Amino acid sequence: MTIAQFAFPLNVYACMLEQAEGRLDYLHYGLFERDDEPVWQAQERASQLLWGVLPPACRVLEVGIGVGTTLRRLGEAGYRAFGITPDAAQVAEVQARHGDAVHVQVSSLEALDTTQGPWNLMLLQESAQYIDPLALFEAADRLLVDTDAHIVVMDEFAFRRQGPEHGGLHDHAHFIDLARRMGWDVVIDQDVSARASGTVKAIVRLVQSQREALQRRLAVSLGQLDALVTAGRRYQALYDQGVYGYRLLHLRRPVRPAFRLGAVGAAQSTAMRTLFERVFAKPMDDAEWQWKYGQGRGHAVGLWQAGELVAHYGAATRALRMDGQTVAACQVGDVMVLPTANAGLGRQGVLHQVSATLLEGQIGWARPHLLGFGFPNLRAMRVAERLGLYAAVDEVVQLEWRDTVPVRWPDAQWRLDDVDLSAPQPSAADTQDLQMLWEAMAAALPKALLPMRDLAWLQHRYGRRPGVAYRLLLLRPRVQGPAVGALVLRAHESHVELMDLIGPPDRFRQLVHMARVESAACGRGPLHLWITRSHAHWLDDPGNPAVVVDLQVPVPTSVHTAGPSPDSLRGRWFLMSGDTDFR
Repeated sequence: MTIAQFAFPLNVYACMLEQAEGRLDYLHYGLFERDDEPVWQAQERASQLLWGVLPPACRVLEVGIGVGTTLRRLGEAGYRAFGITPDAAQVAEVQARHGDAVHVQVSSLEALDTTQGPWNLMLLQESAQYIDPLALFEAADRLLVDTDAHIVVMDEFAFRRQGPEHGGLHDHAHFIDLARRMGWDVVIDQDVSARASGTVKAIVRLVQSQREALQRRLAVSLGQLDALVTAGRRYQALYDQGVYGYRLLHLRRPVRPAFRLGAVGAAQSTAMRTLFERVFAKPMDDAEWQWKYGQGRGHAVGLWQAGELVAHYGAATRALRMDGQTVAACQVGDVMVLPTANAGLGRQGVLHQVSATLLEGQIGWARPHLLGFGFPNLRAMRVAERLGLYAAVDEVVQLEWRDTVPVRWPDAQWRLDDVDLSAPQPSAADTQDLQMLWEAMAAALPKALLPMRDLAWLQHRYGRRPGVAYRLLLLRPRVQGPAVGALVLRAHESHVELMDLIGPPDRFRQLVHMARVESAACGRGPLHLWITRSHAHWLDDPGNPAVVVDLQVPVPTSVHTAGPSPDSLRGRWFLMSGDTDFR
């Protein structure tokens, strides 16, 4: 193994430093006093700064080992050091350089078991940016000692985001806030951005000067090297603008706190369902949990006390059409706090801890989901607004037609055909019509924030939801021709609920009328539906107006993280009952 086999672009950085300076001690940034000094000298200055904040000799876990220089020096200074990296080529290089003087393992931090620990100190030099912050602090909970534990981080962070292009780095303020929620005190938070930015200049200069030599030595193209130069120049501009920067952090946890934040996944689903029943006084079985959160659909953060889940904030990914593009949105749900766990809903209360943690990890620019939405009641919304988490951008109302219509079609030209969404695959004609109707709906509502209503979503939402029966009907010409619209109904004891509409909006009133006819035909009479107020005019019929019921259900957007402004989203959501996870 050689440095040429490191993962890209570390292989480029390693080779160009070795070629330019005849030595390779580190892979991390340097702190420059002047632009023309050797990189190794600036790297040594950064190492000296790092060593100045380390606690006395103890057990150290180094996450990300470079070429092993720091790991070896730790051992020589009396530390019991252990290093990990997911790159097998790096481990081989470190072992070739240092032999038995270092102890290393191929592993990610998230997958590392506790057999070698516990450690007193976790050291991350430019590796924290590749690890989800919550996963990082959860690993610290699992791998570090209960008392007087330390984390030292030297890395790049984002300091302010002004658009979706400002991605790729953890938000510094949110990283610090999460550390404090997880019980860590900030001992040192030192900004060394001005000196670290010299590394970016050096990388650009060296890649350009060694372009052809690097291409010959490594399995990389000239295009890849040119892309590194372009990325380096962009990075330099972001450093100059104060968007990105470089920080030295020393965090200390005197004692493990009584509460513990953490992700809630399949392994914790039983605890989540137990909490759900305690809070909402109704059960959630495993099938429903899997429908909501399984197969990567869901994301959740919980708060644990004495081994018991006492708070939960969940969300699920929903594809969304926005300004002609498909983006990922995050639908919040299952927000639960045991009253006994929450002394108050202040900024450091239980609700704030779980909600802020999920929002920071999931929603906004440079995060997995651009937008968030949900269906909170008015009380929950006011609490979230007071905590600085949400702003209202719309509201959901209920339209009710309380009278019945004759059990007849408006004319002899139309029919309603049932589609079996529980089947593995609907007929070719049904599949084609549903796809056509979804595309027509999206095209006709270009300014709407429109959650996807394609066949895959319809099958998941209505064909696979456990414990609830829905009917999807296609409105077609009686003789022949493609469908002109689709509707989804759910029968309740006293009425029928129109869950969803798919098709061009100029057909919506016809579809509502057909839903009323179908409701009367099955003996339920009244028809109810949910719709965002901004789009209610498409469904209500001035000639036969509905009763509008204020549900006091606002539609929120996240304002806790940087992302599209509330003003840019206000009045654009098209949401119905089918966009919830509970109806």
